[in-house]
Amino acid sequence: MPLEIQTIYNAAYSNCIYKDKLDSYKNASELENKDSCSKFTYSHLIPEDNEKNICKAAISFLNHLKKHEVFTYGDIAYRDNGCKYLFYWLYNHVPKNVQTIENVLNMYKDLYRIYTQHHDNLNTFDKYINEMNEHTSDKLVRLTDLYNELDKFFTENENKKEVCTGNFISLYNNYVDECRNGYDDHFCDELKNFRKKYNSFIKNVMKCEELYLLPPVERFDIVGTTIIPFSFISVTSLILPILYKFTAFGPWIRRLLGRNENILEYINEEENHSLNTYEIQDDNSNMPNYYITYNSS
Repeated sequence: MPLEIQTIYNAAYSNCIYKDKLDSYKNASELENKDSCSKFTYSHLIPEDNEKNICKAAISFLNHLKKHEVFTYGDIAYRDNGCKYLFYWLYNHVPKNVQTIENVLNMYKDLYRIYTQHHDNLNTFDKYINEMNEHTSDKLVRLTDLYNELDKFFTENENKKEVCTGNFISLYNNYVDECRNGYDDHFCDELKNFRKKYNSFIKNVMKCEELYLLPPVERFDIVGTTIIPFSFISVTSLILPILYKFTAFGPWIRRLLGRNENILEYINEEENHSLNTYEIQDDNSNMPNYYITYNSS
């Protein structure tokens, strides 16, 4: 199912697209310009991961994204989402006790600097790298984790169809509250994408009742819908007298009102005439008939 809304967090649903490729690069032995990673050091990696292998995977992956031109995938989304997913992949190679957005962003930028120095003097990915900050990267990580839970739920329940509710519903509801209290429209829109995927699976595959569907992300704003009409009326009441007095709007209104008054007077005259005619006819019908007898002489 394609994503309905384009957001800066669309990469969150890309685990199945990029993860295997990055893992394969990490385990591969070949890399053009092998010396490029020789000076890369980063102490905050999980023990089983070698710094050079992480660097090699990141450089190879960025080369892969660069070689796949826009026409290969129809649009630039593959490259965009790939750059963002690389951050998530790096994040999951850092132990949780030092797993901070700031630390991983610094590591990512160090790797990108190595890449531009040895493999890409055109700075192809500057646009994507510069868009990444602690705020957006944190939400990307959380949304990707949420989508991964959704994929796990799909896989476990596609055939047995026993459970109608995922164990991540409370997390989704917390994110919806965060969306409603914040100002990140992309975050809200990505939650809408998530909701659509989940509800489609629940209805069409699981055949569960509607009570198991996720609630909408939007919240009906009663205060806003009340204030806006009153504000419009107040502003209109202030502007109309000014327009009437100091612009051509005033004479136009007077002519229009004068024309309408003439029409109303004509209609009233016609109604009065019709009413008088009816009353005369009615009076004539109520007059007694007098028969005068003439004596013949």
